[in-house]
Amino acid sequence: MDSIWAFGIEITHFLQGLGSWLSAPMKFFTFFGNEEFYMLVMPALYWCLDATLGFRIGLMLVISGSLNSMAKLLFKSPRPYWVDKQVVAYSSEHSFGMPSGHAMNATSVWGLFATSLKKKAVTITAILLILLIGISRIYLGVHFLSDVLAGWLLGSLLLLLYIHLEKPITAWVKNLPFRRFVMYMFLIALAMIALNAAIIRLNLNWQIPVQWVEISTITDPSGEIDTMSLDGTITNAAIFFGFSTGVMWIKRNGDFNTKGILVKKIVRFVIGLTGVLLLWAGLGTLFPRDANFLGYTLRFIRYALAGLWISAGAPLVFKKLGLVENK
Repeated sequence: MDSIWAFGIEITHFLQGLGSWLSAPMKFFTFFGNEEFYMLVMPALYWCLDATLGFRIGLMLVISGSLNSMAKLLFKSPRPYWVDKQVVAYSSEHSFGMPSGHAMNATSVWGLFATSLKKKAVTITAILLILLIGISRIYLGVHFLSDVLAGWLLGSLLLLLYIHLEKPITAWVKNLPFRRFVMYMFLIALAMIALNAAIIRLNLNWQIPVQWVEISTITDPSGEIDTMSLDGTITNAAIFFGFSTGVMWIKRNGDFNTKGILVKKIVRFVIGLTGVLLLWAGLGTLFPRDANFLGYTLRFIRYALAGLWISAGAPLVFKKLGLVENK
């Protein structure tokens, strides 16, 4: 891997050598691959434009995020600014590098968006975003070229698998009793967490190279390396459980119509986002965040409630307030 990393460092040096003025536009493009951006777009789609597409995008995001966390633990690859003092860390990351989560999520999520709408302009825009998000990660010093290529590859494979399996799985799920569906979703969420926990346990004796730590303290003095964390996996698993459960409940209790005038849609988004922030920030303040069973359990509850609010709680409030048109 050393030769691959060395080549990747040369690519990063070349891009960063084009000038620091590129840091602003590169951070702009990388934002389109951030989880924060997706957590704004997915609810907006679900509440205001197309509930089915919003659900599909949200589901793809949490699946991609979970698989990416698992892959990072398997590869145990550094970030460029961990191994080269000359790399400028325009951004800070605490997890392993390969595969790039931004590249993988962008390929799977924006790819699904493009294949769903089937419009030439959307497809071109999606391709450009996928490319620019990947390039931005290299410029910002947080990924090697190999990390981005691996992210694009895994994202493409996930997209193809999702498209191939979506119809048969959807047909099977429709015939499940609601309680059994909830149980299956909960077991899948637990399996996501258990698998990542098992990988971490297998790596308990693995020590992060001292050189990585020493160089990262020079290139990114305010950052820290925390490669063996379950936080991201628990977050994705909990949102998966809460979001999918809420969608199934709302579909079996009258469904949810996104049509309406622009003002009502804006009010929906504001009310819905306020609820997300209250659950995320409010419970985040109240619940301990310790890396133990209690801390992880409360984290799961917090994000499961957020997913449930997005898919079912907020739509119910919209109906009560007259913000949803009858079908």
